[in-house]
Amino acid sequence: MRTYRQRILLSLGLTITLLIIGGWYFPEIPSSSMQSDLFWSNKVQPNQQFEVVFIGDSRIYRGINPRVITKELSEIDSFRVFNYGFSSAGLDTAFMNAGAALLNSTSKHRILVLGVTASSLADENLANAHYWQEKNRHPAEIWQRKHINPYLSFFDPTSPLVLRNTYRGEKVGYYQNYQKNGWIASDKFPRDEWKSYWHLQNTYPTVEFSRSVRENLIKKVAEWEAKGIQVFGFRPPAAPHFEAIETKCYPEEALKTQFEAVGGTWIEIPNRSSYITYDGNHLEEQSANKLSAVVGKAIKSNLSPKERPILLSTALSFETNPPQYWEPFQAELVSKEAAFQGKKAYIVAPQSYSCTYINSLDSFLNENLYIRTSCWMKTRNEEQAAKAVLVFSIQNAKEVLLWKGAKLMTQSLNPSEWNQLSLAANYANNLAGCTLKVYVWNKGDTAVVMDELQIEVVQDLKK
Repeated sequence: MRTYRQRILLSLGLTITLLIIGGWYFPEIPSSSMQSDLFWSNKVQPNQQFEVVFIGDSRIYRGINPRVITKELSEIDSFRVFNYGFSSAGLDTAFMNAGAALLNSTSKHRILVLGVTASSLADENLANAHYWQEKNRHPAEIWQRKHINPYLSFFDPTSPLVLRNTYRGEKVGYYQNYQKNGWIASDKFPRDEWKSYWHLQNTYPTVEFSRSVRENLIKKVAEWEAKGIQVFGFRPPAAPHFEAIETKCYPEEALKTQFEAVGGTWIEIPNRSSYITYDGNHLEEQSANKLSAVVGKAIKSNLSPKERPILLSTALSFETNPPQYWEPFQAELVSKEAAFQGKKAYIVAPQSYSCTYINSLDSFLNENLYIRTSCWMKTRNEEQAAKAVLVFSIQNAKEVLLWKGAKLMTQSLNPSEWNQLSLAANYANNLAGCTLKVYVWNKGDTAVVMDELQIEVVQDLKK
């Protein structure tokens, strides 16, 4: 009996020893199903709150590394950052609210960052099938995934081919490194940026992109900003040929303008074509870290902005007589039917101009200027298009030195509702005798209504 028991104990000890040795030398498999289950259950129930939450689809959860964001923001304060991205996620109210609920309500910094892709605005993705699949799992299953799976990942199934490739140092297959912060460091070998292109090219023309989805997104941004939550948005990069198709369904200029009109901050991603994808759609690990650093620096810059002296600020609201340097407006074109603020707005008839702001820039000679102007505008009647443009120009007696225009139909999500149009530009004011002009030019056949035309000139401190 004792010999039998000794054999059992000896066998058990040898088994444990072999498992430890095997686990030590066993190669890391490209993708673990056990770790995947743990990852998604931890994402829907992270059991903590954060100062910064990223919300979006797979381009977010494969493209944004919270650890890099935390490092960038550490110069300001200590930030806990979480990636709340899901496959084929649509930016509907319930999903966005779930991400916002992860913010620490007692923190002095509460930041939401939206990865706004074309896919996230498609009607078909508002169902958020993947998100609800993970969210609605039985509590016992979520508990098992979070507390038992970490000890079972050693038993993940693999194949002799994977072991052979690993020992040879050959990378083949889909590599996914699941991080507790919500990021998946991803790559696929061999890479193929064209594999899904033809499917995208054939299906995107049939996908519905309702205006109401974009309008609801802007309303949510305004709601969060009103609650003291800082909201950032950006378009995650993909391969240029993917973006070329998506851009046809993605009104980026209008999204950016209206996003910022309600208080949000839109982050421009420079050198978009420099990011490497493994499938045309998702960034490989190094590019994901690069993107994270760019986004983190942009947030950091916004949280600690450099003060720029305001040299000039003026606004035309139509509630009172025009301020200095504004041309008189025609009383018969003042409308009491609808105004963005107050009780009055101004009708710009077809083939005409609004009253114009005209002022010399000689008071700011030899200054580097940053000029920005904005107004609120809509078509006078519903469901109409309009060829109205917000313009500012700088000219002298001989020529126009700078001309900038923002079109209503380009910067608006719904031209029959109030939308903000905005323009900004840097200008080195080194020539005497230059004049700044700001106005609305309606070169079409449809009347528009405008309100709150504002101009600001600040000193540009950039060297």
